[in-house]
Amino acid sequence: MKLIERTDYLNKVITGVRRSGKSKLLETFKKHIMDNYLAANIIHINFNLPEYEEYRPLNDHINSRYKEGVENFVLIDEIQMCNDYEKAINGLHASEKYDIYHRL
Repeated sequence: MKLIERTDYLNKVITGVRRSGKSKLLETFKKHIMDNYLAANIIHINFNLPEYEEYRPLNDHINSRYKEGVENFVLIDEIQMCNDYEKAINGLHASEKYDIYHRL
C-alpha cells in the first residue's frame, strides 16, 4: 500500500473518528522525521500493540528512552488506552524536552 504524503498535516495534533487513517498519518510523520532529522530519536508507542500494555506510568517509559543531544520525538497511538495519560502528557509538555505528537 502506497501512502500519500500529506505534508500540510505534519504540524498538527491528529484527531478524527476511528478507522479514518490517523495511524497512517502518524506513520507518515514518523517517516518524515526519519528522512529529515538524521540525529532524531523517535519513541513511538502504539497502545494497540499488546507489548505496550504494561508500560505504566507513561512518563517513566518515555523518560527512560530520552537521549541527550538529539531531537526527541514522542509518537503515541491510541493514547486513550493508557490510564491517566493526561497527567503524563501535561508533564511532558511542562518539561519542554519533547515535541509531543499524540492522536486521540
